[in-house]
Amino acid sequence: MMTQPFPNATVLRSLLIGAAAVTLTATLAPFGVADDIARSDTSTDTAKLSAENTERVSTVRTAETAIAGEPEIQIVSVTVRGGAKVTGELLRENDRGLVLDLGFDVVAIPRNQILDVRRVSDSAETETNQIQTRDIYVTGRLEPAPVNKLVERYGDAVLMVKTPSGLGSGFVISDHGHIITNYHVVENETKVTVTIFQPTPQGYQKRELKRVRIIAVHPMRDLALLQLDQEELGGFQPRKVIISSDSDLTVGDLVFAVGNPLGLERSVTQGIVSSTTRTLGHLRFIQTDASINPGNSGGPLFNARGEVVGVACAGYSYFQGLAFGIPASDLIDFLENRDAYLYDPSRPQNGVVYLQPPIIRKDGAQQDSAANR
Repeated sequence: MMTQPFPNATVLRSLLIGAAAVTLTATLAPFGVADDIARSDTSTDTAKLSAENTERVSTVRTAETAIAGEPEIQIVSVTVRGGAKVTGELLRENDRGLVLDLGFDVVAIPRNQILDVRRVSDSAETETNQIQTRDIYVTGRLEPAPVNKLVERYGDAVLMVKTPSGLGSGFVISDHGHIITNYHVVENETKVTVTIFQPTPQGYQKRELKRVRIIAVHPMRDLALLQLDQEELGGFQPRKVIISSDSDLTVGDLVFAVGNPLGLERSVTQGIVSSTTRTLGHLRFIQTDASINPGNSGGPLFNARGEVVGVACAGYSYFQGLAFGIPASDLIDFLENRDAYLYDPSRPQNGVVYLQPPIIRKDGAQQDSAANR
């Protein structure tokens, strides 16, 4: 029986490279790059086309952008889910995703896997403009990162808030020791204790601070503003959080909470946004499947960039995957208008001071109550 002679190395190489070119064309077809490859010089042999496929795609893109009057090369940095970054020349962008030229390969990134896209040339300018200090809090847009890195970076801003009737969580928002927590954590209380977790060379050290002021409370929105005593801190400056200034939170986005559920200190839970427009009692909440338990109340809800997008306020231990947070926009509104909700020690259950009604004398005349003070 005769066998076919094995093809020489040149023929075999041409066959393999031709198959690779077909595979690359089929892979990039949804992004429109295959059409660019198909329009290339048909007289080029298969081996040369495959060996230079990346260069040809880049050349086509360069020609198209030059005709359109755009910059010839656009380098972008793409952050994907999980925090990984891919930087390369942008070849194609559409509703399906992006196609990047990495120099040694061409990568297609689906749209649903992209967290952030940024032009490399704009990175330095964006870095200087993304953080803004506003009165007693800071807003901005941060770079996406893995959750463990974000916890390491901002977890120290989360505190434990204790009262004689229970405990909850809180987080630092300023260099002056201002803290945000839930109103129901300090409701009807006049004495509040805060436990901070101070990093030392030997590990974390718990410190209990007793001189804590209640500055303002908003019973309707379930928010409270506290302040630590600078002398009691003894020069230690707790880490502060960055509050999200964008309203780009969407269903499916990754979020994680840091708090003290059931007194279990510095616990981290992760989930996704289930709804951004959940209405309960005429108030809007963020719904998430991240575990929120008693003790988490008042703690921060972070997004994938490490920005606070909400304040954890409610969870159902009997129903997994059902928890709620107060949107960051409502938190900012409370901080901007905190003078309207100043705390009155004589009325710890109410953050709004009402004037006394006028007094009606027996003769029917009306007298302002302020005159009797």
